[in-house]
Amino acid sequence: MSDEKCWAESLGGCGGPITSEHLATKSLFGNRIRIEGGFLGTPAVETSIRKLTANILCRDHNSELGRTADAEARRLSRHLKASHSPMELPGSRILRPPVERRVSGVNFGRWLCKTHCNYMIVHGMIPDPTYVCYAFLHSPTKPIYFYLASGLGEALRLADARDPVVSWSQFICDGKPDFDGFNISLAGFKMVVSTAPIQRNGLQMIDRIRMVEWPTPLGPFRIVFNWDGEPQPVPAPCTRELLSSPGTRLKALC
Repeated sequence: MSDEKCWAESLGGCGGPITSEHLATKSLFGNRIRIEGGFLGTPAVETSIRKLTANILCRDHNSELGRTADAEARRLSRHLKASHSPMELPGSRILRPPVERRVSGVNFGRWLCKTHCNYMIVHGMIPDPTYVCYAFLHSPTKPIYFYLASGLGEALRLADARDPVVSWSQFICDGKPDFDGFNISLAGFKMVVSTAPIQRNGLQMIDRIRMVEWPTPLGPFRIVFNWDGEPQPVPAPCTRELLSSPGTRLKALC
């Protein structure tokens, strides 16, 4: 697929020229980044964050995602980092418990979908239109599952300098060539996203996590995810072919 094409053009609303989109949100990184694997190959390569771009979104679609999806990823990243130093948070000197943090689950989901679309496009693959729709709050034709890639009570290593700030990988499902699922980690907060239900060790995973919390000396540190207002899936209209006379075919909505 050409890198001079907006991957959201099928939704309409394109405006302005094709712009350089950072494959992973620029503001999550410093000026220098280390990249490993993927289309840049191995071993690890150190480069400028400005080089991790591709001309794959028009100006208007790029700007919309910057105001919403990218902003929410930054917010969640800040919250994860803040959990490392609870005694440095405002109010800690008077032993006040940490303030509950809130994140828009919808905009975080949009960030997951748009990041996946970015990487799929630069790898020469076409993302499922369901993810394109969700990234811009259009009703998808299939449900999307946003799973936390951790079990209940499992310890998480978050915002650790030893781990990548952002990592992405695609899932391949044998026997289902149209399956499109992926794994994205943001500062160690790992999500599995799919258009089909997924089990882990034979158990259904948690879809659309509502809250994560962990203990601190001042009380529990909580991040609450709000999924209100997300686009609901609308099944695509199916058609059936009717033969009315030789050589004449009509299509009717089912």
